[in-house]
Amino acid sequence: MNYPLVSVIIPVYQAEKFLRECLESVRKQDYPELEIILVNDGSMDCSLEICEESARADKRIHILNQKNAGCAASRNMGTAAAAGKYLLFLDADDKMDEKNAIRSMVRQAEKKNADIVIGNYHRWKENGERIECRNWLEKEDPDSVAFRFKGFFQFGSLSYDWGKLYRKDFLIEHELWVPQYTYAEDKAHNFRCCACEPKYAFVPQSIVLYRENLQSATFRPKKKLMQNWIQIASDFEAFLKERKMEKDYGDLMLFHLVIGAMYLAKEEMTYEGENVSVVRKLLKQYGSDPFVRKTLTIRNCLHYGVQIKSVFWKLLSVTLVLFLRIHAYGFLSAILVFMSRLGIDSL
Repeated sequence: MNYPLVSVIIPVYQAEKFLRECLESVRKQDYPELEIILVNDGSMDCSLEICEESARADKRIHILNQKNAGCAASRNMGTAAAAGKYLLFLDADDKMDEKNAIRSMVRQAEKKNADIVIGNYHRWKENGERIECRNWLEKEDPDSVAFRFKGFFQFGSLSYDWGKLYRKDFLIEHELWVPQYTYAEDKAHNFRCCACEPKYAFVPQSIVLYRENLQSATFRPKKKLMQNWIQIASDFEAFLKERKMEKDYGDLMLFHLVIGAMYLAKEEMTYEGENVSVVRKLLKQYGSDPFVRKTLTIRNCLHYGVQIKSVFWKLLSVTLVLFLRIHAYGFLSAILVFMSRLGIDSL
């Protein structure tokens, strides 16, 4: 087997609690050609000391330092510095799962001449429970709405930067730097990757243990979350126009905004309680946004909805879009609160 260099890029910010465990999981990989790039994002805890300690112990480890600029900037700095043919992003509070994960991904990338290789992963709860998350994409046509819906919205395996193997030349050729957002920058990045028509390949094993750490950025209340969510779709539309891309990716914007209404309502209920009037106020603001109203139309919903396979999601999408279009915010809020009280979590 040929062993092209793989650059593992790990943004590091206030990661002292889990960083050693993360690094050990990478160092134990059985793939022989690795460089490990640690991007210290202005950490104020002992993260830098741990990075330096690890670099002294393993010559494959390189440290980059920057003032605090966020995960996207860290990934971009690591990408620019990487010498590898392939890149693998990993968060500092997660870790590699199986010992041969990188070897399996490189083998598949070389065999299929792939631009992006995707595996499965495990969600790792604080109580130690591990939940397997499969990608379910191997049998879908990568050019189809069904593929994109499954990958970005139903199962989420296309959404994340971590745990994938990217061919660096593909990212550089298409100028696919990670965009800067408060939240969901991974999804915004992979929307753009998808629109550049990469060749995808898949491996059937678990690549990453994704830690559901309730203190991480993913699980904290977000300021201006609504504006951030809408901006991702709006900027993606601008990206397509700027690149003069002729293929139709309206499904990504539609379903991103459909999911957004439910996600924002869920966040509001998590921090403000299951209150219909509170959720109604949020949905009214969301449904009144000009870009949301332009995108969430019954015509778009029917056009793209018939191309996905899940009957549940077809009905849910049409119902949500219809109620937003006719300003039935109170009724929609009552449905979402009722679903929450029953423990029905569609996200």
